[in-house]
Amino acid sequence: MNNINLQLYSFGFECNLSLLDKIRCAGEMGYAGVEFARGYEELPVEQVKKALDDAGVKAVSAHVALDFMEQDLPYLAKLGVKFVACPMAPFNTAEEAKELAEDLNKFGQMAKQYGITIGYHNHTGEFYQDQGKYLMDYLIENTDPETVAFEIDCGWASAAGINPVEYINQHAGRIAGIHIKENGGVIGADKPQSRHEAPNHPKFELDEDGKPIIPPEFKKMMEEREKLNVPQGSGIVDWKAVKAAADAQREGVIYVVEREASYGGKDRIDCLKEDIAWLKENL
Repeated sequence: MNNINLQLYSFGFECNLSLLDKIRCAGEMGYAGVEFARGYEELPVEQVKKALDDAGVKAVSAHVALDFMEQDLPYLAKLGVKFVACPMAPFNTAEEAKELAEDLNKFGQMAKQYGITIGYHNHTGEFYQDQGKYLMDYLIENTDPETVAFEIDCGWASAAGINPVEYINQHAGRIAGIHIKENGGVIGADKPQSRHEAPNHPKFELDEDGKPIIPPEFKKMMEEREKLNVPQGSGIVDWKAVKAAADAQREGVIYVVEREASYGGKDRIDCLKEDIAWLKENL
């Protein structure tokens, strides 16, 4: 497998590289293209295009929250992006899934003029059930297949207890992208937040230096989740079967490596190098 792309979010929050440096680094590691996670807002589009050309990588896709979708579409179209996915959104009932589907359909029609397909990317919460059915199913069934497709994050899906291969086959034709995220275990589907509630971000007390004091139980939970990000090829996902299923159901599926955390005390870039090396050798 050679046509492997990199979600730039994978460099991590502690990375001090600029967006342009991340593009260059992705090319040096051997990735064919990149998936943006914004960060380009203050940069002239010509500057980003030059960085892509110099690095020898393509602007394949992007993650854009619904609030920024309309303003970002023209910019991304100039970069040559063809698939723009909402990375996540709150919804926890069938009705709310249908409301979100309406939003995706609206942006799908808007993006059509730019030759862009709108998408949605899952975490675990989309596999929470309402009325005996996954929330993700409601979302897929109520979106227009002509303008809206989906990016299945196989790491989060398998962490929720879903077999990605079976899920791709169940929704054949609707899966435009695959997130290659290695996962080492099942944690189940988190109960998602309602789209009609204020964001419920964790709030921590601050120490004398103004830094958040992380409660031990929250820290333990985050550490356990980081342990799910094992080395590529050592987890619970059958990547050969995923690729076979995805390629069979739709032409031109994009494959994007996304890493949430490093492993074994290694630098994140070293992990990303090992990810692509394994994929090129084994898929």
